[in-house]
Amino acid sequence: MPTLTESDDITAYLQARDPLLAKYIQRAPHQRVIPNTEVSLFQALVKSIVSQQLSGKAATSIFEKIITRFGTSGVITAEKIRNSFPQDLRACGLSQAKASTLVSTANRIVDGSIPQQEDMELMSETDIINTLTQVKGIGPWTAEMILIFKLGRHDVMPATDLGIRKGYALIFGLKTKPLPQTIIERSQLWKPYRSTAALYCWQSVDDTAWTV
Repeated sequence: MPTLTESDDITAYLQARDPLLAKYIQRAPHQRVIPNTEVSLFQALVKSIVSQQLSGKAATSIFEKIITRFGTSGVITAEKIRNSFPQDLRACGLSQAKASTLVSTANRIVDGSIPQQEDMELMSETDIINTLTQVKGIGPWTAEMILIFKLGRHDVMPATDLGIRKGYALIFGLKTKPLPQTIIERSQLWKPYRSTAALYCWQSVDDTAWTV
């Protein structure tokens, strides 16, 4: 498989591989997968954990409360969270389970069970998912969000994500949301740049002008 670095080349590759996806890409806002160097791995994990099974608006509200209560100049540290009281985390709108997951994640960051980002950069996607999901409350979806939005990995397809399933149905003209396995099977066409295809699926949900 080719290794492409320019987003235009990746987009062209996806269009060539999948003519039906190409119909949407041709008129959609340009999507690009890039690493997020603005926040720490721990802070990215906090945001992904908070976002589990919540709307974007609700997750943003809770995350901002955590930043306000526990952050310093907009930065949340693992040391701060691991020494916090559960009731203080709950006061930000977190469930008991998510509060516990944040503390467990902070502990594993501090003790090194979750590698530093520079070490994680050398790991495969599978190994990263396996490492992160050792924390109770972190599942494959949360790990996939870290792979795409924090680490900028190019070949990730979170097929169980509701937004991905909705977007896939819109792009491919389906009347019902597809099963994750259906998405996985078609996504073989998009390898090794499935993360970019995922961004287009998410984008299509917000693209009210798009019709097949």
